[in-house]
Amino acid sequence: MHLLFVILVLYLSFKKGDWKNWETYYPTMLYISLASFLYEYISHSNFHLWELKEMHILNPMNVHFVHNLIINPLIAFVFLSLYPNKPKKQIIYFLKWVVSFLVFEWIAEKYGLLFYDNGWSFGWSAIFVITMFPMVRLHHVNKPLALILSVFFAVFYLSVFDYL
Repeated sequence: MHLLFVILVLYLSFKKGDWKNWETYYPTMLYISLASFLYEYISHSNFHLWELKEMHILNPMNVHFVHNLIINPLIAFVFLSLYPNKPKKQIIYFLKWVVSFLVFEWIAEKYGLLFYDNGWSFGWSAIFVITMFPMVRLHHVNKPLALILSVFFAVFYLSVFDYL
């Protein structure tokens, strides 16, 4: 299933991505990838909030690598490539991405490709996704502010889930 998701995201990125200007999106692609890797680093030992199921071809670490190095950055790339200019369209666009992302997560959880643990739930994922897409956009337009807010959100989640 993870490989099908990779194929879908690759297809979307080639079909919808602004490849002529990919370098303008690259810092934000790295930002989302780094954020994902930081989560993996912090939670690696024994305190995952969610876990992706391994596949026959991919062991657990490789599943995370595929998501952190391919899927997440390309999702940010497509999201930013198609971002509308008008505020009303931005809200509708944002809602479409949030709903789509959560539908994929719900399906993954329902079919055992994603497991919640240590107090995390679909509701927490919804809060996270509602925060994540604006942070991706904010990083694209104002990197220093996005980085400061990222530290705030990281400390918030670390506190709520007893990492600190």
